[in-house]
Amino acid sequence: MGFNQRILQMFNHNKSFTYAELSPSLNNSDGEYKDEDRFLNRFSAGADSFEHNEKEQPSSCHKNHSFLRCLGWLNGLFFCLSLYLFTAAMVNWKQAPGGGERNWALKQVSEKSPVLDAIDIPLSTWRLNGTFLEREGESIYRQPPSPEVDAAWARIETQNPIPLSRQDLVNQGKDPEMYAKFPKSFGFGPDAYIGRIDVFHQIHCLNRLRMHLWWNVDYYYPDEEMGKYHQLHASHCVYALLQNLMCQGNVDTYGHYWVDMQENAVPDFNINHKCRDFEAILQYHDEIAIPLEKFGALRRPEGEPVRHMTHEAKEIFRWFDNHPDNGQDGTEIL
Repeated sequence: MGFNQRILQMFNHNKSFTYAELSPSLNNSDGEYKDEDRFLNRFSAGADSFEHNEKEQPSSCHKNHSFLRCLGWLNGLFFCLSLYLFTAAMVNWKQAPGGGERNWALKQVSEKSPVLDAIDIPLSTWRLNGTFLEREGESIYRQPPSPEVDAAWARIETQNPIPLSRQDLVNQGKDPEMYAKFPKSFGFGPDAYIGRIDVFHQIHCLNRLRMHLWWNVDYYYPDEEMGKYHQLHASHCVYALLQNLMCQGNVDTYGHYWVDMQENAVPDFNINHKCRDFEAILQYHDEIAIPLEKFGALRRPEGEPVRHMTHEAKEIFRWFDNHPDNGQDGTEIL
């Protein structure tokens, strides 16, 4: 290959040389340009190296492209796997008992109630205190009558009413047309019915029985004759509590142990129960309830249906003198 051709080849493959590297010194013996040969040999080697790099470059690019494609496939695979796991989890959640419905377990053992839809009522294990002897300061509910004891009972036996919807009454199998409503001025709307939560009636009954105990009667009824009304009230409460206990049918069990003062084994009533969060129910009630005084001031609007109570009921409640039945004996039993 001639000198000029080698120069052209060099320029075609490598245009980044510097002219400072050219040296015009001649070899005095054979008339050849040794510096030129040296220069051309260097750039020929550079050109060969460039050609080699050009041959290697497609392979490197191919490797990079393959890596990116592989990375993309992996990302897609992980995305599909995540989507599958998420879908499977949602399906299992929906197919699980209740499907995430609020208070699903309680709804299986309760009638329809707006409370179960309004708040979460956690279930927790609670150890019943079934000790026979009283320990000082152990529970205010076992203490002798006092203003502090009465306040504690009043807090949990609240009789303040709450608003119910028309559907709430229908769910109980009742005819809403026969039930009293809150006035629109109370802010509950045109179809807000006067209602209460049953657990507070049960506690109210238990408290009445406590007040009717012979060692408490003088404190709570010092100047009152314990007549037919008190007898029926206590009897009503006993039967109401009995029906609730039988309805719940608690099947928790307890064991017995031996003691030195008795030949027979003694029952251990300090056992675990699965309990609803009563404080959550009480808090919800207090947030929506109407003060008893405000409820007591309500009067039947004109034209609203009225149920005629029996003459006996009016006499027992001592309402007959103020609310005569105008000769109608009545049929409803309170």
